[in-house]
Amino acid sequence: MTDEDNVNIQTLAKDIWELARPATTIAITTHIESDGDGMVAAFALQHLMQLEGFEATIVTDDEDLSLYSFLGHEPSVIGYKAGATADLVIVLDCNSYDRLGQRAELVSSAAKVVVIDHHVIEHNPIKADLAYIDTKYASVGALLYAVFESQLQALSLEEQSYFAECVYVTLLNDTNNFTNANTDAGVFELAAKLVKHGAKPYQLYMAYMQNNSAGEMRYIGGTLATIELHHNEEILFMHSDLALKESCKVDPALFRKATRYVQGVRGLKALVYFREDEPGLWKLSLRSLTLNVQEIASRYGGGGHRQASGCTMQGSLSEIKKRILDDLKQAMKAQ
Repeated sequence: MTDEDNVNIQTLAKDIWELARPATTIAITTHIESDGDGMVAAFALQHLMQLEGFEATIVTDDEDLSLYSFLGHEPSVIGYKAGATADLVIVLDCNSYDRLGQRAELVSSAAKVVVIDHHVIEHNPIKADLAYIDTKYASVGALLYAVFESQLQALSLEEQSYFAECVYVTLLNDTNNFTNANTDAGVFELAAKLVKHGAKPYQLYMAYMQNNSAGEMRYIGGTLATIELHHNEEILFMHSDLALKESCKVDPALFRKATRYVQGVRGLKALVYFREDEPGLWKLSLRSLTLNVQEIASRYGGGGHRQASGCTMQGSLSEIKKRILDDLKQAMKAQ
């Protein structure tokens, strides 16, 4: 879906404020397993709403958000509790109830719902009173910048800088520091604008992309040691099980995705990272420059982008690997 199928992006900010004005309670949320795009975009939107006189709360799954502390502001965040309601819920970086986890109840029960996203529309789409979904944006933070760019000029330099730094982090996250296939001229043009607003590329890169503990690096090392190649070495699998997590004493969700460490392996057409979060419950990250991995992820209730998607599967690692390998081989054959 593009902006031709949505509401007019030029009036989107005004439309959001009109929905927010009568709301007593406003919640901002994003997908499960939140990342540096959806969550940091939520920080930026919440702060901008506060400057506009609206009180909004970010609702999470009680995640540890300490990895974003370098941004300097303390967002208003609460963990979701069953039965919680809101007059207005704004969903960022997600368009499917299936990717909200328990917070799907919060969204479905809200009086009004806004969806702002840059992913392909997935199964079980969220019913929204106002939706803007456009896949041409590299991150949902980039989309937010397009929506509120004209309003930034009225802010102080300090407030502009905070919003710009948040958006820059969303670009770092979803372009993998400007190395993914979604990095185009528009991404660099936006990055230049953000620097003019006060974002400091080197500091943000070091704070977000290079801020790993020794335990986290051991975790990455243990994961890389599991690399196996399939189908004429065109498909790479690697995994992290609970034993590795416990031995390294880390929370894998708190640092960068392991897939970026193997994206430079020669000859690959696809790579998959399997991470065990609970006994027998595996979080999969699929990447490919040539295959539509979003189609594969969607078969298992996941989603994302054509070249970068994820899903969760239950079962033995060997069984899950076999299913995904068959899916990838079939996709390669069809291609």
